[in-house]
Formats: sequence, structure tokens, C-alpha cells
Amino acid sequence: MCILKFSAMLCIAFFIGSGIATDINEQAEVVASSLVTQYYQTFDENRSHLAMLYRENSQLHFEGTVHTGREEISQKLKSLPFNKVQHTVSTVDAQPMITSQAVVLAVTGQLKADDDLPHYFSETFILLQENGSNSWVISNQIFRLYLHNH
Repeated sequence: MCILKFSAMLCIAFFIGSGIATDINEQAEVVASSLVTQYYQTFDENRSHLAMLYRENSQLHFEGTVHTGREEISQKLKSLPFNKVQHTVSTVDAQPMITSQAVVLAVTGQLKADDDLPHYFSETFILLQENGSNSWVISNQIFRLYLHNH
């Protein structure tokens, strides 16, 4: 049985302690943790499967360029100029937005693409619960890669 899902194919069952999270802040943390695990694993293995996490009014701000809608976001992610990528997440901060139907989360970490050295990144997500179900989608997303010359 799927307790939390990010689409029909990306279903994550989770428990805190012996039961399902009941506190709104605890729920936000669980949703965030589940999304981060599934999102970056899927991104690293097959970016094309991420399309199902977005809707037609979703927005991705990628390095200052806005992409709107499932198809445009999917095309952007699939067109990134590397074959192999590995994300290492350092921090995940999450909090509910007004009600339990939306969660904002900030992620920092490193990514290594092909044979490049690892680079730091930050990413912010706003997740929306679909129609009171256990299904969550990415409404808004902002991605920044930090390239520093030392």
C-alpha cells in the first residue's frame, strides 16, 4: 500500500516510529525526505522519469531561465549536457506552507557530472498535495549550480 506517492510510478511508503507522521511539521519533513530520496535517485538513473512529478502549470527556474509545464521541464532536464550524474545531498530543510497541503523545501549538496569535479548546488522545491490525496507534485523549483574558481 502506498502511503505517500509522487506519482503512480514513484510511490514511497514511510513511517516515523511505529505510526504515520501526525504533526504538520513532522509531515513536511517526511514528505521532503521522501521527495529528495526519490527525486535525486531518479534524476541520477533516468531523468526522463521525472516528468510525472510535474503538472502543466509547474515552473522550473534553472540557472535563471524559466521553464513552464511538464513537457518543457522534462525537455530541459533531458537536454542537460552530461551522460552520467551523481547527486550527494548535504542538507534538506522543509516546512509546511500555511496548511498541510503544501511544503517548501531547500536542498544543498554536490553533483558530479561525467568526469567533471563535483560542484555545489542548491535547489528549492514547493510541493503540492493533489486533491487531498497522498499524491504530491512539484509546483515550483529553483536550481542553482555554484561554480567557483579557486
